[in-house]
Amino acid sequence: MKHISLSLLTLCLALSCFAVAKRDGFAIVIDPASLSQAKAEVEAYAAAIEQAHGLKVYTIVDRWGVPDSIRAELIRLHSQKQEPVIGAVFVGDIPVVMVRDGQHMTSAFKMDQKQPRKESSVPSDRFYDDFSLKFRFLERDSDANYFYYSITPESAQRTYPTIYSGRIRPTDVGGINRYEKLRAFLRKAVKAKQQPREVQKMFFFSGHGYISESKVARMDEKVAWMEHFPQLNDKRARISYMDHSDHNPVKEHFMCELMRTDLDFAHLHHHGYWDTEYFNGLKEIPTVRQAKEFIIKNVRQHIVAAKQRGRDWEKTQATLKERFDLPDSWLTDVFNEELCKQDSLEDAEADLHLEDFAVYGYQPNVPVVIIDACFCGSFHKEDCIADEYIFQPGSTVAVVANTVNSLQDKWSDCLIGLLAEGGCVGDLPRFSTYLESHVIGDPTYRYTPSDGKGLDIDHLINENKPATWRKLLKSPKADLQGLAIWQLCQLGQMSSRELRSIYETSRLDLVRLMALVKIVDFHDDNALEVLKAATQDAFEMVQRFSLRYIHDSGDERLIPALIAVSIENNTSDRVNFDARTAIGVYPKDKLLAEFARQFDRPEVQTLKKDTIRSLIARTIEVYAGRGAKEIEALDTAQNAKEIRFTIRAQRNNLVHAYVPFFFDYLDRPTTTVEQQVMILEALGWHPRSYQAPLIAERCMAISKDLRYDPQVRNEALKTCNRIKAK
Repeated sequence: MKHISLSLLTLCLALSCFAVAKRDGFAIVIDPASLSQAKAEVEAYAAAIEQAHGLKVYTIVDRWGVPDSIRAELIRLHSQKQEPVIGAVFVGDIPVVMVRDGQHMTSAFKMDQKQPRKESSVPSDRFYDDFSLKFRFLERDSDANYFYYSITPESAQRTYPTIYSGRIRPTDVGGINRYEKLRAFLRKAVKAKQQPREVQKMFFFSGHGYISESKVARMDEKVAWMEHFPQLNDKRARISYMDHSDHNPVKEHFMCELMRTDLDFAHLHHHGYWDTEYFNGLKEIPTVRQAKEFIIKNVRQHIVAAKQRGRDWEKTQATLKERFDLPDSWLTDVFNEELCKQDSLEDAEADLHLEDFAVYGYQPNVPVVIIDACFCGSFHKEDCIADEYIFQPGSTVAVVANTVNSLQDKWSDCLIGLLAEGGCVGDLPRFSTYLESHVIGDPTYRYTPSDGKGLDIDHLINENKPATWRKLLKSPKADLQGLAIWQLCQLGQMSSRELRSIYETSRLDLVRLMALVKIVDFHDDNALEVLKAATQDAFEMVQRFSLRYIHDSGDERLIPALIAVSIENNTSDRVNFDARTAIGVYPKDKLLAEFARQFDRPEVQTLKKDTIRSLIARTIEVYAGRGAKEIEALDTAQNAKEIRFTIRAQRNNLVHAYVPFFFDYLDRPTTTVEQQVMILEALGWHPRSYQAPLIAERCMAISKDLRYDPQVRNEALKTCNRIKAK
């Protein structure tokens, strides 16, 4: 073993299945104890990576246990001219970075940082794999291998990982030694590389309450899978789907599907927590007897819960009895042990829990799983759902999951078709651009290209030559075109005019979606025209995203398009949800005027038109300008808690017309430094607002004005950089 800096193990070169002019590198970052305990398996894993993927493997032994040292070594290895590192995996007890002041780079996480730091920070390996981010060290946790860092104002304010990465972090939970788990996993990963497979059979699942349980969204998702993986159109291939409503409980059916040995890939949409995959909601109640049993069970559980929490359960019982007019006979067995046990068992059956892997002998065999849920990838904890998937004896070697809560309306399968074109699993979080998205397991895993002509996607991304992406724009494959659009936009080599042309001419749903996602950063007339057109797109996700962006924009020129969607008769459940949300940031009078103009046209035909008119008008009146009254109340508000709540609420739903009001409020003598910082931070969540130029201009001025507190100037600079980021 040759030692360089940390401790560098360089293994011999093997043939690559992807021929490139220059060879790239890959880093295995591992703690000394794990390397000592699994040295043979680590070497076999490194050799398999070299043989299967043609990468030169560097094994970096972390002898410091300090994140900065690891990051510095990765940057050095990435910047070298020969065999630069383009990916890494963190094995064993590698320090966990807990990111603070970076919630705007998550999809949904907005916890008040006054809460305990373990809960209000984001565990993220973007510290290690995104070299454009800048951090300030805060402190190390006293009872965990956690290091807290703050995103600095000077840092990039969006995350685009420079290299891909993954985590393999076994612990001693479950009665199995962590090193035994590690050795078994590495053997499994090597075996997977020795038995390459195409994406021929895939499965997707939808749990209770996810994206409004939109049937149209799931119908169009299958169309998207055909574009991601054109080989799935082959008669040998199969796309299988399971919905939570197919069975209640659906858990055992779900587990059986993922234990199939012929299943190549799975994408799971559901809610989650670090220890639970949430599947089913309440069971249907088809009979009067079952309705009675449901009421009794529901009331019983409330009373039992009150007693367990030390509350006055008798008062709870009396309140529920009066509220629902219940006879005494329905409450005689409230604390019956057998009934309470049965209640607990029925509740447990609705979802998949960590203990179910052992209880049922659940051993997933699908190599790659994407879990589109909150918290299931919380690798910093002693156990999590994603860890259980990879450390079981089955064949799962990689799970893409989230460390904190995650937005439902996101593009969770963005460019996923690259897996069939030579890309690896580690590439997927690179295109999610969120702090929370991670590969748990082997990030180098890749499928065999169905046509035998795979590209070295990671090498091309590392070289990042505009000429390469221009060539790929002509590819007939949706995700190769999408990759080209993404990279050209990152390089500043694609105009809004070109993106508009791509949107207007492409017959591929995923290409139009990529053009839409990228054009909204331009804030110009081309972006507005695409947004208007996208509200009527045939692909539900394009339509849904356009309404989200209309909400994010606040430009009143988009009101006619928003109203047109709002009065359509048969939009999907999620499109309806996003339309109502968008209505909330526009002026009520202008929405109602446009509604009257459109709805009274003779082209709008519907039964009971007067009734429908009243219902839609009422919806607009209820949702329009939500939050405006609370904002105006700040003029006279004295309660610091209410002021804090109102300002922080603007992060989710900014009433865009009130941006000047907030800058005025910020400069009032009575506004505290803490409130000034909160205002600037909240405005930074809205880079797509039509007020973005004003926000950036005012924030830049504040950042240079010495009359403001340093905290305020720093937050202003950060917000300015967030608004300008593309």
